[in-house]
Amino acid sequence: MTQPVSILPFPIPFCPILYHLRVDDLISFAVAALMAITAHAEAQAFMATLLGDAQEKNPKRFHFNAFLHLDIAGILCFITAGFGWPRHVQVQSERFSRPRLYTVLSYLAGPVSNLFLASIAGSVVWLYQHFGVEDRVFRMVAAVNLTVAVYHLLPIPPLAASSIWPALFPGLAKRWASGTWQTVGAAALILYFGFERITAHPFISDKLTEMIMAFYHIIIP
Repeated sequence: MTQPVSILPFPIPFCPILYHLRVDDLISFAVAALMAITAHAEAQAFMATLLGDAQEKNPKRFHFNAFLHLDIAGILCFITAGFGWPRHVQVQSERFSRPRLYTVLSYLAGPVSNLFLASIAGSVVWLYQHFGVEDRVFRMVAAVNLTVAVYHLLPIPPLAASSIWPALFPGLAKRWASGTWQTVGAAALILYFGFERITAHPFISDKLTEMIMAFYHIIIP
């Protein structure tokens, strides 16, 4: 079984099904995952609105309800691989003055928001350390958000960085946004990273974990 890099007091990536769990870690992970997907989705919607795709009559554009952002495949990926994604945020790129660029910026706002949320959690951990208090909850929030941010740099649907493909190849725009491509990509991610977690043959995960750890030690020295 793959042993993710360990940072006290729990490993990264944190995968609930692979470890002897503490109840507080499980609850912290669930809360951190809900915070991560909410920040991710709302940031994408905010950036799209800011760049021109307002969708004033769409009640689903902003609601800040984590449970309304849940995606079944995304939840399964959180459980099996330690990262996931929210329900796909619809962006009408034809409303943008620069459709290809602004579409990419809208979706990449998701992982950027996770980095900001991780930095806030890291600041709280630093403050606790200053007063000699050890904390697990905010460390989990930081770790989960960093994991989501880094994994979303993979250009595979439904991850945020996959929006680069229709920007580079406009003919792919409709197919990229289709449910088929999103479903196929989600299945591939779950199967691949799930396989990595239960075998001793990590490849992509090792590289991504190095990036996560680098960010982690920046925000929590």
